[in-house]
Amino acid sequence: MILEYPFRFWSEGGVVYAQGLEPLDNVLTFGEDDTSARAAAREALSGVLAAMLDRGDTIPAPPTEAPPGTHPIEPEPRTAWPALMRLERERAHMTQVELARRLGVSFQAVQKWERPSANPTLATMDRVLRALGRRLALVD
Repeated sequence: MILEYPFRFWSEGGVVYAQGLEPLDNVLTFGEDDTSARAAAREALSGVLAAMLDRGDTIPAPPTEAPPGTHPIEPEPRTAWPALMRLERERAHMTQVELARRLGVSFQAVQKWERPSANPTLATMDRVLRALGRRLALVD
């Protein structure tokens, strides 16, 4: 799964605005042009997801298809992995404790991997996703 959320962009007064769609419509930013607005949207999306992870909030699943007139924005990798992990764990109806038991690691390890400051190896990411019934695929 690629973690991409739809954003709408519009120009007004020489500024390009970007806003996420529900439930991330609180993500609103701008840039001088399309390129800087997209970069700002990525940074803002990453910040909102990081705050949600820190609070223990449920991460909203991105839509399977972007609505017309929107553009997909991916969060930064440091935020994308823990958000994806939490999303997949919750989809599997598992608690952090249950996932830790399945992986043979401490609850604290799982808790750490669901934070933006985590830096797991690809082998760890693959192991976690397999325990959740998913698989790791690197795409270009």
